[in-house]
Amino acid sequence: MIIQIDKESLLKSINIADSIISSKNINTILSNCLFNVSKDKIEIISTDNEIAIRTSVSSNADSSISFATNGKKFSSILKELPNDELVIKINESFLIDITSQSKSVKGHYTLFGFATNEFPEIPHFIDDNSIEIDQSILKEMMRKVMYAASGDTIKPLFNGIYLVSDMKGNISSVATDSRRLSLITRTINQNTDLGEGIIIPLKTIHELYRLLESAGTCKFSYKNNQCFFKIAHTEIISRIVDGQYPNYRQVVPKEYLFEIEIETKKFLDSIRRAMIFTREPANKIILNIQGNNIVIQANTPDLGEAEEEIVVKSNKDEKISIGINAQFLIDSLKEMDSDYIKCGITGQMSPLTISPVDDNDYLSIIMPIQIKSSHGD
Repeated sequence: MIIQIDKESLLKSINIADSIISSKNINTILSNCLFNVSKDKIEIISTDNEIAIRTSVSSNADSSISFATNGKKFSSILKELPNDELVIKINESFLIDITSQSKSVKGHYTLFGFATNEFPEIPHFIDDNSIEIDQSILKEMMRKVMYAASGDTIKPLFNGIYLVSDMKGNISSVATDSRRLSLITRTINQNTDLGEGIIIPLKTIHELYRLLESAGTCKFSYKNNQCFFKIAHTEIISRIVDGQYPNYRQVVPKEYLFEIEIETKKFLDSIRRAMIFTREPANKIILNIQGNNIVIQANTPDLGEAEEEIVVKSNKDEKISIGINAQFLIDSLKEMDSDYIKCGITGQMSPLTISPVDDNDYLSIIMPIQIKSSHGD
């Protein structure tokens, strides 16, 4: 059979599908992409048995065929060819002959393909009770919390993002690794029913985030132990993490001893400088807060020390010292899209709450580190 297709379009689609395939995959068929060719399009599918991607691209073919081949090698060949139309010929032995129509390249390249009978069946997007959400909103909701999820796969409940709807017309995303938590709630223009909420694996979140753009919408649905996302011509199908998410609302302080307001960039830059004088994994710094001043300290034996003062705005003349992980603080501050942030303080060993001054529906919570005195380790 013969396929005519635009090189750039095919390359983009292969890269979308191939992104989830691990080079360590020992299952031969799952280290390849599945290509379902019809007369007017090519559907490309990949899976690692946890997550699957289905995407399609327009083409012109004289018949239909299905085959599997190495997506990375296919992509590598296409990257090195000029941006022009391709002619791809596939014979009964699944040999894939690739020729560029560009006059600047005279040659053809042959990839080995395989029969597809061992490739697992991948379900299609389920439209029942689907939610449509702006891609820009969903992308923001992923970006602002995913840093707080755990990379530790031993605790799968923390190795994902929890989506839940506390009231009709809104949706919240939550991530925590038990030492910090990030929570954002956004309004969407339709009723939402997520039941008890669902936990989406972090790998799926990263793939979804990569595909989301600043315009257009994304459709989302779930059934049993699977969730589905549809963006333009691409679908993501993923398992849902089994288990009940911790009651994150219990962690959010109901009231504060006092609050301070700080210029975001100035605070972030100071924390970065202080962190140079800390050691992993604690990255411990001390925030000495008194009235309208905060003194940031780091002191590590055999390394050195840092001390920097920032003017803040406080609603009470209180004095307190809090030990905190500088990296956790940096991760939070980087996602605050506001010139000023407010910190809610409830005690030396109570959670520190951070949120933008102009957005009460987004907050970050960091558990403190115990300190021996108000001015040192």
